[in-house]
Amino acid sequence: MVGGCYELVEQIGGGASGTVWRARSQATGEQVAIKVLRDELVPQPKAVMRFVQERAILAALEHENIVPVRELLTIGESLGLVMELVPGGSVRELLRARGTLTPAEAATVMAAVADGLGHAHHLGVVHRDLKPDNILVGTTDALDRDPQVRLTDFGIARVVDAPALTTTGALLGTPNYLAPEIINGARPSPASDMYAFGMVLYELLTGRPPYGGHTPRSVFRRHVETRPRRNPGIPDVLWKLIASCVDKNPARRPEAASMGVALRTAALRLGAAPALPKLPRLPMQSELTARPWIPTQRRRVPAWHAITTVATAFVLIAVALVALEWPGTGSGSTADASRPTASPSASTPNAKPARGGGGGPVETAAAGLTANRMAKPRPATARASQEAKVAPLPTAFGAAKCTGYQWKFLQPAFSNTCYATGPGVRISGGLQSKQVRADITLTLQDTAGRVVGSPHTCAGLVFGPELSERTCGPVTLTPPRGRRYVLVQSWRVYDNDGSAIRGEAKSAEFAY
Repeated sequence: MVGGCYELVEQIGGGASGTVWRARSQATGEQVAIKVLRDELVPQPKAVMRFVQERAILAALEHENIVPVRELLTIGESLGLVMELVPGGSVRELLRARGTLTPAEAATVMAAVADGLGHAHHLGVVHRDLKPDNILVGTTDALDRDPQVRLTDFGIARVVDAPALTTTGALLGTPNYLAPEIINGARPSPASDMYAFGMVLYELLTGRPPYGGHTPRSVFRRHVETRPRRNPGIPDVLWKLIASCVDKNPARRPEAASMGVALRTAALRLGAAPALPKLPRLPMQSELTARPWIPTQRRRVPAWHAITTVATAFVLIAVALVALEWPGTGSGSTADASRPTASPSASTPNAKPARGGGGGPVETAAAGLTANRMAKPRPATARASQEAKVAPLPTAFGAAKCTGYQWKFLQPAFSNTCYATGPGVRISGGLQSKQVRADITLTLQDTAGRVVGSPHTCAGLVFGPELSERTCGPVTLTPPRGRRYVLVQSWRVYDNDGSAIRGEAKSAEFAY
């Protein structure tokens, strides 16, 4: 018994943030769905705040194509959302059972989804995680007439122009449906929902998403660099709508309201056109049913009691429907140049990737921003280009200056660069990663970008199945004195499919 009046009957679903149960009201006998926050997320303020925000958003979005929410419960130290039970299950379950939908069925289902999305967008809410798992149908017997569609799981939804719950530079979503501008670090928008909309419509017709079957990093690159290939059996009218939704330019994508009208018109024209055969599963497709490993750095968060967090959340939601921005930590570190030193959170030997089931959303850092918000190297100025004052030549090397382990989006490794000055300039570097091979090259450059001395390369570094560190150097150079320099660490990381991913990191500018 939960909430004093609900009896949990059976678990009917689950994801990264919670499990969904069929429950029965002891007072009325009515069956409902209760989403329960996972126990391991209860001590995490952001997870609790998202859960409470989902309730607030669903309560504000009253629409026939958005699942209604009844109440928020406390279940021990956890939380539960009581929602309307949609008996037909998710579109994901429907695809598993049938393979594909007929063109008319796909058009009718997605027209209802467009209506629900359009209502949310009109009220300034972006869903951010549209996929078949989050589309529910009331009945599977009349999909081309009245499927009784309900859009659900607004757990990572964002209120436009409101403060974010995600760490600055973070990315949430599911790889197969992420818009290219989101991968490149842009803020979520209605246009990014429409990109996912086009991906889902493609999947309903063919049985799998356009880029399904590849490693997550490959999927990200394909979203950014390529366009979906047309299956010859997709009707012209639907392919035109898909192509408009997945346009690389967000400004050219249609709005949800107009897409709903277009799909209903298309459904009438398509009539009894048969379903396409399901496209064969590509190798490694199952890898996308769980969170792909992306380097993350752990931070300790205070173990707030869920009830206290809920009370705080309601106060904040009354103001803006969203809560706190929790800043990241980290700064440059000083270590021995012979071995780059990671920040404690990055170098934890037992660090594991955050994982969720059922194709849960992935949270990573955004393009160009480091996971621990390291201070960026100061831009070169006119003063920096002048010669520094020449001091007497030291007889010993000073303490090493290290960036600390940092990560840029889509890179499969953390990087750390170190230098120390003395009789010369001693340089070293390192990577943290797992299950890859890598080459590291260290190059000293002046402020004009000219290479000083010979680059030093460490090739064939092998990383084991657990997060591990490999270093390169130290090596000592003797550049001209009285100038300013930058250490550049570049690398190639070789993925399982043999492709090379290149990356680069720089130290702060320094005088010698």
